[in-house]
Amino acid sequence: MKTRLSKFLSMILIAALIMTGFTGFAGNTKASAAEDEIKVFVTIADDTGAQVVKQKTVEVTDVDEDGAYTVYDALYCAHEKYFKGGAADGFAAEDTEYGLSLTKLWGIENGGSYGYMVNDAYAYNLADPVADNDYVNAYCYVDVNTFSDKYTYFTKRVKSVKEGNMIKLKLCTIEWDYMAGVPNAIPYAGAKITVNGIDSGLVTSKKGYVKVPAAACGSYYVSAVTGDDNIIIAPACVVFVQPLKGETIEVKDKKYTVVKNGKVSTGKKGKVTYSKSANKDKKAPKTIEYAGVTYKVKVVD
Repeated sequence: MKTRLSKFLSMILIAALIMTGFTGFAGNTKASAAEDEIKVFVTIADDTGAQVVKQKTVEVTDVDEDGAYTVYDALYCAHEKYFKGGAADGFAAEDTEYGLSLTKLWGIENGGSYGYMVNDAYAYNLADPVADNDYVNAYCYVDVNTFSDKYTYFTKRVKSVKEGNMIKLKLCTIEWDYMAGVPNAIPYAGAKITVNGIDSGLVTSKKGYVKVPAAACGSYYVSAVTGDDNIIIAPACVVFVQPLKGETIEVKDKKYTVVKNGKVSTGKKGKVTYSKSANKDKKAPKTIEYAGVTYKVKVVD
């Protein structure tokens, strides 16, 4: 008999909505398809727990032409962009008594043992709406027998700090409060922090916190693995470490000197100078992208 965890979760969610009128799920706000596309950040984990898509930008269109941008659209477009063979080979869904449900994720068919979240909140089904700049996480359960996998997330998905500072992150998991009929965020202690897939040697505290040194400028992908026998759905945080004023940065084999930093949060541009002589008379571009910031380029000789 095939296990269908998504149905089990749907039953819990229905009961919670009826009993409590809770409004903290992902699918409460109606999305509009007034624009041609929106931008969503997607993370996908396979049935080994490996993140096969790591908080990647996906341009989402209204694939099924239902007049809304939905989790279905986001995952379909993510497979079209990142899965070899596209959505036709890697992704499938069907209508069930619990709504539109996954039947294949990243080419894996496991009898319906999947999860999907929007901004780290439970999605009722694939028809739940998504909006511009939302975060969508979809995963195959590793433990398809008892579903012991714990979903984890950092409370910040993107961080921008200056080189030499500390990056403070908090890791949480979600536990269901059966008495109240609502999900609760709980700090996750003892998780091992990875940076660009490498063990950092850092572990989250009892309250879920960890401080990661921003030792060198650039872009980094911070995640975590379990420090015990638990299975976790790994979190994601993209960290942009900004260079200091006067520092030399290198982009596509060309060197620039930072004059002014921009801001990741607002899209404000920074400024760099470019020396032709120091770059062997190579032509300078008008702008460069570095650590999540666009820098305007000024030629100084």
